[in-house]
Amino acid sequence: MFKWKDFFYFSKGDKIGIILLLILIAVSGIFYVALHKFVPPDDSYIVETEQIEKDFVQFEQQLEVIPAITDDENEEDAAPIKTKTPKAKLTKLQDGQTIDINAVSAKTLTRIPGIGDTFAERIIEYRNALGGFVQLEQLREIKGITMNKYSQILPYIVLKKKHKMFNINASELSHPYLNEEQVKAIKTIHSLDELTNNEHFTIKDVERLRPYLDLK
Repeated sequence: MFKWKDFFYFSKGDKIGIILLLILIAVSGIFYVALHKFVPPDDSYIVETEQIEKDFVQFEQQLEVIPAITDDENEEDAAPIKTKTPKAKLTKLQDGQTIDINAVSAKTLTRIPGIGDTFAERIIEYRNALGGFVQLEQLREIKGITMNKYSQILPYIVLKKKHKMFNINASELSHPYLNEEQVKAIKTIHSLDELTNNEHFTIKDVERLRPYLDLK
């Protein structure tokens, strides 16, 4: 005869299995509740992202209305600006004042009325090439010094310092009054007569070269 008591009879192994099953069900339930309570649904991420973007836009708008610092406001913190002190210009020569063009620098030459930096440099360059001026008229040989320019500067210039002679036997002979053929020819000349009679030199050449040659 079947008895209900026998239906609820469990062996020791059955009891252990039932207990483990109940524990597993309880743990699963707790995990499910915790998951839905603390982890927001996927839509919450979208809402938070949109809110962050709105906050960032508002922050940018606030930055745009902040007034910029002007130069006047920052003037005290700015480093002092260094200014170049203008160089004092030399005063021009007055009537009655003169300078020796064989002795002065290019800077001093600019004191002559009508002579600027360009002409001063040209005069010095030509003076060095010649070995010094022998006559004031040699200035006319410089590019740009016309008769009018020469007449303008003539009252302010003199020649006191003696010019230099050049060595005709120098290995690298160069002079404004000598061309290549004349440089070769002059090395064989020992007197003014030979220079005058040489086919490479004209009377004008001899007259211009004579002050610079130590020939008799």
